[in-house]
Amino acid sequence: MMLHSFRLKIGLLSMCLSGLVLLGFGLFASSVLNQVGRARIDRELRALADAQVRVSQPPNHWQRFDNSLRSIYGEAAAKQFIVKATLVSGVTLYATGEGATDLPPDALPLSLAGIEKIPDMPSDEDNERAQNRTEGRQGADAEFDKPPRRRHLGVQGPVYETIAGLDGEWRAMTLANKEVTLSIAMNLAGLDAETHHFRRELLIVAPFLLFLLATGGWLIGHVALRPVNGIARTAEAVTAQRLGERIVNGNVDQEFQRLTDVINGMLERLERGFQQATRFSADAAHELKTPLAILQAQVERCLQRATDGSDEQREYAEQMDEIQRLKTILQKLLLLSQADAGKLPLSIECINLSERVRSAVDDVEMLAPERNTRVDAPAELLIQADPDLLNQVIENLLSNAIKFGDAGSSIGIQLSILGKQACLTVKNVGPVISEHDREKIFERFYRVDESRSRDIEGTGLGLSLAREIARAHGGDLVLERSDGTDTIFTLQLPLGVKRMVAPA
Repeated sequence: MMLHSFRLKIGLLSMCLSGLVLLGFGLFASSVLNQVGRARIDRELRALADAQVRVSQPPNHWQRFDNSLRSIYGEAAAKQFIVKATLVSGVTLYATGEGATDLPPDALPLSLAGIEKIPDMPSDEDNERAQNRTEGRQGADAEFDKPPRRRHLGVQGPVYETIAGLDGEWRAMTLANKEVTLSIAMNLAGLDAETHHFRRELLIVAPFLLFLLATGGWLIGHVALRPVNGIARTAEAVTAQRLGERIVNGNVDQEFQRLTDVINGMLERLERGFQQATRFSADAAHELKTPLAILQAQVERCLQRATDGSDEQREYAEQMDEIQRLKTILQKLLLLSQADAGKLPLSIECINLSERVRSAVDDVEMLAPERNTRVDAPAELLIQADPDLLNQVIENLLSNAIKFGDAGSSIGIQLSILGKQACLTVKNVGPVISEHDREKIFERFYRVDESRSRDIEGTGLGLSLAREIARAHGGDLVLERSDGTDTIFTLQLPLGVKRMVAPA
């Protein structure tokens, strides 16, 4: 699926990139959370075990230690902790924890092979005896009457391992002295629950974050496209009459500065070239009028002097036709150059369009009596227009219907009101105008090869001039349909006085 919106692309791209970053952050944060939780559990296990093996303990100590765990952590400790004390001989001194059955039988204690053992440290009692011997104190034997003090034992370990149980994982630690090996395991269900809770919360929040990021990307694209929209508005405003439009680049970002400079330079070159071409067309048409008038006068004199029916008279008559053809082309070129420059002279009057159409139809019936003409028009339809230029448009449409319509076919003319527009529709039966040619027929000197060859009289400027005249009046000329059955042209002109009388 192709996306044709830059802002949408920016929004989706922002969402995708942010989604990948968010996914990576979630995985990283979840991993860090799990590692930090395991490190916390390791420190907690070490703190619990270290105090128990640093000194020698009486046999009933481990039951009291288990009770202490329950008082600190609550009855849930029975499920959270597994405590196992083993003598050096391998005899289990104490084992507790309801979760012990969740672990394999030989999981605890963990192996301490290869772990260096810290030697025993002298007790306070040993230190006093050594000091008394050194100072020669008397009555040192009296010190033996004091209660015996516990010795600081050297430890081996700790070692840590994560053990997979039947219902989950356990974090186990083993620490030993020369008397006993202590193993404590803590259930990781709480840590796993915290990790899963974090992931679940992240999954809940992620769609909202992605939506916000996509919206932010769309807004960023919208803001970034403001200079482009300004360029587009300027380009839309450029017409043949408004080639002086330029892009205002006072507040344009550096990235768009070169683009605006290039487009402004292009518009300046186009304006200069267009003005030169317009001046050339107008000047050429104007300068050729005098030589053609002189040539026409000379040919007319020669035509009058020639013998009636002679070859010379026919040649002069053909020359007169070509001179008249050139004068018509020059007149149309002059009007087109004025229209291009936005200076087409209009003598606006309130005229009856129905009357103008009926007058033109009378001329058609005189020039082509073999063609049947049907007119559907009100008795009066008033518009504001230049009478002479409007006559040229109507005559051009009707002459085209005669020249390019099928022989013997009828010509339909309809005049109506559509909204605030007066619509003149001219319909005839003629050859198909292809989609490729439908806009080109309004170009200057363009001819459709199959039906508009040089054998048919015409200059190739009629439709182009007619449309320029219509647009100069605020209307338009369009080809509605050409399907091999009907060819329909519609002239649209703004209404003058909104009054329409029923047909007489």
